[in-house]
Amino acid sequence: MYYLFNFGLVISIFITSSLILFILFFLIYFSFPLLTSGHFLDFFTLMWNEQKSLYGLMPMILGTIYISILATLIATIMSFSFASLMAFFLPKNITNILNKFMLFISGVPTVLYAFIAIFLLVPWLNDILDGQGFSILTASFVLSFVVLPTMTIILFNTFNSTSKKTILAAKSLGATNEDIFFDLILKTSKKGIISAIILGFARAVGDTMIALMIAGNSLQIPNSILDSARTLTSHIALINASDYESTAFKAIFLCGLLLLVFSFLTVVSLKLINKEAR
Repeated sequence: MYYLFNFGLVISIFITSSLILFILFFLIYFSFPLLTSGHFLDFFTLMWNEQKSLYGLMPMILGTIYISILATLIATIMSFSFASLMAFFLPKNITNILNKFMLFISGVPTVLYAFIAIFLLVPWLNDILDGQGFSILTASFVLSFVVLPTMTIILFNTFNSTSKKTILAAKSLGATNEDIFFDLILKTSKKGIISAIILGFARAVGDTMIALMIAGNSLQIPNSILDSARTLTSHIALINASDYESTAFKAIFLCGLLLLVFSFLTVVSLKLINKEAR
């Protein structure tokens, strides 16, 4: 049974690694003509206009960065509050309910968040923002609720990872829950907090439906959080190229390659953080 279990692990690792390598090869294969065209840097210019043969991806890159950073910032504030309350300041039965609620909403399809926001949040913001309901601000706010459960669960587990003996020793010396949390827990949880923020940011970058349905999908460089924007993921979903040899079609594989590189950098960052923690 032991050897069978190890054999299953080896097969699982092999299949997973093969799929990742296949995806990487697939993206590089279709992006290769652009990478070797001698005009690679042109794809990082500021304009996308197929009629003028302009295929700059910078508006989508900046749109992805703006929406993801703002969503992660909002989610960090909310998740930190939830996790700290659940770990130290709420009764255990309420904490268990909130923990199960976070696990539940982490599995809610993102399209439902976007669908509800279109009918409830966007019209209200259109009234108070003079028709700018479909914007970076709206998409980031809704996306933060998608990121919230992931970050909350990670932070909650991080805060609870402190030795119970250490906490009891602090209480025996007269420390309150507030003293323990701010003077002990936070100082030993820096790596976990950074990991939660990185994973939350990666979750925000990888989302498609909310940016596709709420961000406005403008191909212009956004100048403020009230402007519309398009992300790399939504750009891949929106490009309809009937000619598979066209530059527009191959450019979406370059978008996918950029997203894969970002995922790789995320994993490397987490590995470095965990290495330092050990």
